Amino acid sequence: MTESTLRPKIISIANQKGGVGKTTTSVNLAASLAHAGRKTLLIDLDPQGNASGGLGIDRYSSATIYDVLIGRKELGECIQGTALPNLFVIPSNQNLIGAEVELINAISREKKLKVALKKLPADFQFVILTVHQAWVF
Repeated sequence: MTESTLRPKIISIANQKGGVGKTTTSVNLAASLAHAGRKTLLIDLDPQGNASGGLGIDRYSSATIYDVLIGRKELGECIQGTALPNLFVIPSNQNLIGAEVELINAISREKKLKVALKKLPADFQFVILTVHQAWVF
């Protein structure tokens, strides 16, 4: 396989219960992979946006995963760099709570994230998803 046909490894850190270390695990795993020289994207799918904030991203003045899921922006438009080389993030904020309601009648709403990930720039080696709820688009 050529490098252009390789897809990134996608790792999801998910649990419905709060306080179990999803954000801590996601941020530390993503930072460790980036520190090891692996180009890594952390997608914050928690409406509290703590992973985004923990990486120094102002989640209120930027494009977020919510914008991707509702079709307002492409995935690539929402990727932001961090202070750590090789670590990038797509932030989240409380707007994500409304995505479930807004997409209730959308066709294939459960595939929104999967479809968006297909447009991910080819040079990412890892994608880490930090997920708050059992439902993921």
